Amino acid sequence: MIDGIKIFDAHMHIIGRFKKREQSLADYLDQYGIDKAVITSLNTKASLNSIAALSNFNGELNSSAKEQFDKFRMKEQYEHKEVLNIIRENPDRFVGFFWFNPKIAKRNDEHYTLLEKYLKEYDFKGVKTQWNVDNLTIKDFEELAEFLIEKDVPLFFHTGYPFAFQRPIRAKDIRKFVKKYPALKVIVGHAAFTMEHCIDVLMFLKDCSNVYFETSISVPYGIGTLIKAMGNHRVIFGSDSPSATTPDIEINKIRILNLDKETLEKVFYNNISEVIGVE
Repeated sequence: MIDGIKIFDAHMHIIGRFKKREQSLADYLDQYGIDKAVITSLNTKASLNSIAALSNFNGELNSSAKEQFDKFRMKEQYEHKEVLNIIRENPDRFVGFFWFNPKIAKRNDEHYTLLEKYLKEYDFKGVKTQWNVDNLTIKDFEELAEFLIEKDVPLFFHTGYPFAFQRPIRAKDIRKFVKKYPALKVIVGHAAFTMEHCIDVLMFLKDCSNVYFETSISVPYGIGTLIKAMGNHRVIFGSDSPSATTPDIEINKIRILNLDKETLEKVFYNNISEVIGVE
């Protein structure tokens, strides 16, 4: 809680360079005044060392370049046992989202069986996807969308800038997708990571009432614009920490917008609470 406002971080990982190894995730939350957090796994292959190795790339987009990027991609689903352990230790503070790669899965196979187990038996409240690292196209999401509608859990849809060899998934692509699946709750991650992206989001997703907008790694002016244009009930605070930044930076991006208390309560806590059904 900060200044009397409870904080529910909708986008947090279990490890990252901005948290000390010996520090528990619960202590990390306490350090930044965070009451609850949605947590998920992390692609540890995409480390600083592995990313730095790409500096040897000579600028020619050939098969060897694609092989370098392929090193980031997991061939199996991401491991979530540690996520589950953290939740079990502090069930009042942590909620799980399962990071799922739909490209390597087919409906009713062992990948979906594993996902269903985490949703049903372990009470995970949503699914995170990362289209860049897992090299997904919008078509890869269709079976997953049908599955999540049946389970009544939201999809966290990462957005960002594409790698050189990828066709980008833009706001207009997301619009076609969510219009096809209006019963699916979608959280657009990094919704204002640049103002250009924010404008695209505003143009194509404003009338998509099943879409919510997460704030991590976003431009403060873009966050304020989303709140004003989309409504304060559709913007959700997330930090993407401790892997990408620290929560105080992301919190202050919203605090400097001089928003009224009701809006702060919605953005920082109530909106994600309602979307995933956790008080």
